[in-house]
Amino acid sequence: MLLAIDIGNTSIHSGIFNKKVLKKTFRISAHSVSLAKDYRLKLRPYAGKIDSVIITSVVPGALESIEKIIKKIIKKDCVVVGRDADSGIKNLYSNPRQVGTDRLVNARAAYELYGGECVIVDFGTAITIDIVNKKKQYIGGVIAPGPGISLWALSEKTALLPKVAIKKPKGILGRETKESMLAGIVYGFSSLCDGIANKLKKKYCRNAKVVITGGFSELIGPYCESADKIDADLTLKGLRLISEGLNV
Repeated sequence: MLLAIDIGNTSIHSGIFNKKVLKKTFRISAHSVSLAKDYRLKLRPYAGKIDSVIITSVVPGALESIEKIIKKIIKKDCVVVGRDADSGIKNLYSNPRQVGTDRLVNARAAYELYGGECVIVDFGTAITIDIVNKKKQYIGGVIAPGPGISLWALSEKTALLPKVAIKKPKGILGRETKESMLAGIVYGFSSLCDGIANKLKKKYCRNAKVVITGGFSELIGPYCESADKIDADLTLKGLRLISEGLNV
């Protein structure tokens, strides 16, 4: 079995694969004070069955901690994309090191699982909108503040707007403050997705499929009219594809 881990700024998304089948997924807060305990509980039924571990991370400090925790539990060294393994995607960014490995992993997964050239929208702490072309090349992307950051900013930087937990709004027209904020977040970010994805397709990849992923994908994805596929586990599936070519 394979343990795939995507370390993000807000949460750590993990999945356990039995060959190509994703058997279990779970998220742990990246700010948890009991990461080791959390992972021991989640992995207890599988610890003796996991043969290999692969990680992508955009948080260097957290990566070091997770590697130590996993090695104690699984007794295996971790393969880290970008350090120990290549994503398998040609990176055409002006400065390739500026691209998070999670974006390249997503590009690999979208290309292989959903039919070649794709626009990948990742609704996470930040929103990234990236293109992988017909030649399996990552050609660039767009970065915007994510839903969580935006709601936090509304409540923290205004005098009268309250804190709101993100959830499905009742409709596009709010009739009280919290509903208005939720409508702005969900409909606003789905419209951002549609607008940017359509502009990118028109200029760079007219026939590309739009694949939605990330922690907020299942909430906001259904409101995105441009979406061809919603796959909250895209990054984990990309890690599995990368691991298949390794002797781990």
